Amino acid sequence: MPHASFAALSDSIAAFCQESTFTVGQAAEHGLSRRRLARAADAGALHRVARGTYALHGEPLDLARHHVGRLQSRGIDAVLGGVSAASIWGVPAFGSDAPLPDQPLTILVRRDAGVRQGARHGVRLRVADLSPTDVTSVAGVPITRPLRTGVDLAREFGRCRASALVPLSGGVRAEAALSLSGDGPVSPHDVTHHLTIDEELRRRLLAELDEVLVRVNSRGMAWVRQVIADVEPLLESVLEGIAWSVLTVADLPRPHPQAWVAGRSGRRYRVDFLFDQRVILEADGAVKYADRTPWEEKQRQSDLEAAGFWVVRCSWEEIIHRPHEVIARICLALGRSAL
Repeated sequence: MPHASFAALSDSIAAFCQESTFTVGQAAEHGLSRRRLARAADAGALHRVARGTYALHGEPLDLARHHVGRLQSRGIDAVLGGVSAASIWGVPAFGSDAPLPDQPLTILVRRDAGVRQGARHGVRLRVADLSPTDVTSVAGVPITRPLRTGVDLAREFGRCRASALVPLSGGVRAEAALSLSGDGPVSPHDVTHHLTIDEELRRRLLAELDEVLVRVNSRGMAWVRQVIADVEPLLESVLEGIAWSVLTVADLPRPHPQAWVAGRSGRRYRVDFLFDQRVILEADGAVKYADRTPWEEKQRQSDLEAAGFWVVRCSWEEIIHRPHEVIARICLALGRSAL
């Protein structure tokens, strides 16, 4: 099918399809055969959402909209949740066997819905007790809010401090981003800035997290309860979350995450963790330095050390497999900074 035919097909579909998805039956009513749709999908001109269902554009929520809609047509309240909601909100997970976007679509239904739990046809159905305050809507698809999503991920993957703290902290942070997005998109730096200067916002979000925990049943809550006091929405990455999970149980002064300090030049920098106003820990991840060259990072560290700071660095491999070495370097720096 030549490109001109693809364009004509798109125009024909757009003429009758006001929704983002349409069925083979709807297309047939307008003279478009199943075979023609299949050929267009194979060529990438159409997006196959599910068997017999297509969309002009491959939006991430198309599949969710299709399956949630089918359940709702049967009188079953269905909500996108778990790893699928986490992918939409950007809530991170640690301990998952596969990237969140590659996992089966997770849809939550009420306990009295009469739907059997399990995975079939690429969809994982789960029973959940949801309050209306746990649910919002994105592009017409009901979805668990970031706070509830973070709790559900912590329950599912929580096998240690880090695997519970990472999604819980990320859920609170994503909820902050959602609450700040009324005036338009917000960047990660904007979220950190607001959480730093607006103590009321921080208190409100943590109080709402406590309310979510009261409503959630006890399954998978062991690690959640153990780490809830250390949930920290200022953490900007999974690596920082893992480091935080180690630092908060070590025999160290409690660090300040995302602290601002000044170098000898007078230039101000935001550092990952600050201990006792003099020792800095930087968790080195690949994404972190996308906006800085190695030379710029070296100059930054030199400026901080010239101002009297002790800078300790740790990698992903170190903080996961040899955290004791990172703790020992921090202790050494703290001792030297006190002289």
